[in-house]
Amino acid sequence: MDIEKHHHRSKDYYDPLLSKHGGSYRGMGWVSDHLQTIRFEAMYAIADISSASVLDIGCGAAGFLDWLTQRDYTGCYTGIDFQEKMIELARAQHPGSKFPKAMFECNDFLNVARKFGAQYVFASGIFPLADMSLLKRTVTEMFYVAEQGVAFNCLSSLSPRKHPKNFMFADPLEVEAFCKTLTANVKMRHDYLPQDFTVYIYHN
Repeated sequence: MDIEKHHHRSKDYYDPLLSKHGGSYRGMGWVSDHLQTIRFEAMYAIADISSASVLDIGCGAAGFLDWLTQRDYTGCYTGIDFQEKMIELARAQHPGSKFPKAMFECNDFLNVARKFGAQYVFASGIFPLADMSLLKRTVTEMFYVAEQGVAFNCLSSLSPRKHPKNFMFADPLEVEAFCKTLTANVKMRHDYLPQDFTVYIYHN
């Protein structure tokens, strides 16, 4: 899938949600706040990131930053999203006076990836509207710019319920095998939700 097609698919999906629900979890496409939180917890398990620099790909309204802040996160956070409405919400909800170590950029990560750097790079919920080719390109760039590790999640083809039908439900073994072409130090979790898995990729 090319970037332009992915942009169109994403905007068609998110614009109605943003118009109706704003920067809430529903506006970000999550069924419930609880499911969003479970996914954040799974990504957080990558390592002790309480003071690490974080790059959040497809940050939306920066819900992950809020979740980290509630756990006394003190590191530098950068959120990037190609949807202008998302970045507007993120900036409005995270003013510099309250979040001096946070910055946001409206851009497609693949177009500007090499200008970024962070100890850990995360992506939560960005791949259901993509395909495997776009996932592989994105994860490769995430790993390149990460100093220590990467965590991302996908909907699983092992899920007993595959809905919406136009979402990508990735094969966990295929995704894991691809990640192992980048490094041998790969871990995967498929135990926290039946329809979801998280992959951790480490440099060391």
